[in-house]
Formats: sequence, structure tokens, C-alpha cells
Amino acid sequence: MYLQDKMSGFWSYLGFEDKKTEPAEEVLTKPIVDVNHDLTLDLLRITMLVYNYGKNLDIKKDTTIESFVSSIQSGGGIDSLDMNETRKEALGEVAKHVPSGKICKWISDDETDLQVGVTLSEGKKRICIVFRGSESRSDWYYDFMIVKTGLTMASKSKSPTVNVHSGFLTQLTSNGVYQDLVSTITDLIKEHPDYEICVTGHSLGGALSTLFGFMISHATDNKVTVISFASPRVGDWEWKKAFESKSNLYHYRVTNLRDAITAVPMINYYHVGNNIRLKDDTFELFKLNAIRGWFDETLFTCWSASEHNVDLYYNRLCKNKW
Repeated sequence: MYLQDKMSGFWSYLGFEDKKTEPAEEVLTKPIVDVNHDLTLDLLRITMLVYNYGKNLDIKKDTTIESFVSSIQSGGGIDSLDMNETRKEALGEVAKHVPSGKICKWISDDETDLQVGVTLSEGKKRICIVFRGSESRSDWYYDFMIVKTGLTMASKSKSPTVNVHSGFLTQLTSNGVYQDLVSTITDLIKEHPDYEICVTGHSLGGALSTLFGFMISHATDNKVTVISFASPRVGDWEWKKAFESKSNLYHYRVTNLRDAITAVPMINYYHVGNNIRLKDDTFELFKLNAIRGWFDETLFTCWSASEHNVDLYYNRLCKNKW
């Protein structure tokens, strides 16, 4: 026991364990009532399709998903698309569940290779911001810029300075991308003041969605829900405290059990939000401030590159309903 305590303290010093002060939370394997499974699945489907957007999917601005799929059906059907079967299924399901959804804004920054779309669903009363994950050398360049940089948000209440991954912040704020997104969302909120804001993405997109969710929550009083998939860590302990104390900000971080990307960066970086951890035939929920072992979500337990695959996330989420 003495050696175990010493080792725990050593790994905590290196930043592998969150500095928790709250009592341990029970790991739940029962239905989650505070985030809708259908919403989570809808956002993952859209996230998957962002990888194909501009390549073999080209949905014109303000064209609804239903109209787009109808045009495909009349021209050879979804099966004629150059996508794998999982992506084709996702497209068909999006058309069924979010038929009125449409793309209001698409940003593709050539310098940073950031790609993000803003969608609107009048049927769901939802504004979605969807970030694409890592695909290019530029994306990986920003992924590996792990030195932290300070971030202070201008808001009605004083916001403390937090330290976040410099690569993620640089990619999000370069060339006016962040301001362009805020302007677009502000205009949409004026037209639809009661709509919920949802932010999502996979991998690098998950990290960017987490960071953007925090930043946009200071620019609006509307509820902001972040549902990220396979996200790496984004910031330091002050970032974690500021994120989780924001009253209009909610985060559900979906991870596969052994996904290696969810384990990095390790030293003095911290995950935020509730964690929904997917396995082949079940899932676990770790609520805010759940105490985790020093080895949990490190490369000692999360070592699989194959579990980072977005299609595997989709297959597991479809099987594990709550």
C-alpha cells in the first residue's frame, strides 16, 4: 500500500491524474438521462460525413439534406456514391432523422487546412458547428504544437486566463476563422433565439469543438452542448475548472475504450466534461469530477490506433443505446 501511494503521487506529479477534490462518482452503466442518444448519434453521423464533404459529397448552401438525398436517389442512388457502406448508411439516416437540416456556412482555410461547417435544423431547433478531424500534414503539424498558450475570454463576467494547446488555438483563430464562425452563429441566433447550439467533431475536430464550445459560450447566453468524439486533451487545470464552471456549457466526451489519441497530451493536460466510454457491447459513464486511476486514459491503457476510427465509433454507438 505504501508503494502504491508513492507511485500514485509520482504519476500525479507528472500530470497523469486529475487533481480531484470531489468525492468519487459511481461509474454508471445505466441509461443516461441528461444527453439524448439520438442527438449523439445524429452529430456523429454529420461528423462522419464532414470527412467526405467536398470530395464525394457536395451539398449546396441552404439545400436540405432531404432534397440532397432525393437528388442522389434520382441519379443512381446512395449506393452509387464513392463511400464505404458505413458512411452511406450514415447519410441515409441523417436524411431520415434530420430531413430539414441544411448547411449555412462552410469554411475551408487553405493555410491551416481547418474545415468546419455550420448547419441549421429547423425541425430540431438546432444550430450545429461541425469540425473535421485530422487528415493532412497541416493538421498533424498543429496537433503536435503541444506547448500551451494563454487564453482569456471577453465576457460579461470576468474570465480567468487559462492555458490551452497552442496548435488547436492557432488553427481555430488564424485568418479570421473564429470571428467568421461567431458572426455566422450570432446572425442565426438573432433569427432563431430559442435554438440550441451544438458543437461536434472527431479527433482533431473533437479538440477544436471542445475549445470552440468554451469560447462561444462566452459570446452567447444560449445553451451550448459539445459532443466530441475521440478528442485529445486541450488545456491545463485552470482550463478544466473554467470550462466545467461555465453555466451554459455542457460537454459529453465520447471515447472508445482503447483509443490512443484520447490519451494525449498527457503531462499537465486535463480532459473536461462527462465521459461516455464505448466498448463492443456496453458503455460506461464517468460524470464530472469522477476520480480515475493514475493509469486511466494514458498510453498504458489507451494504446490502440485502430480504435480511433470514426466508423468504429459509429458502430459501437449504434449498438450501445441509452
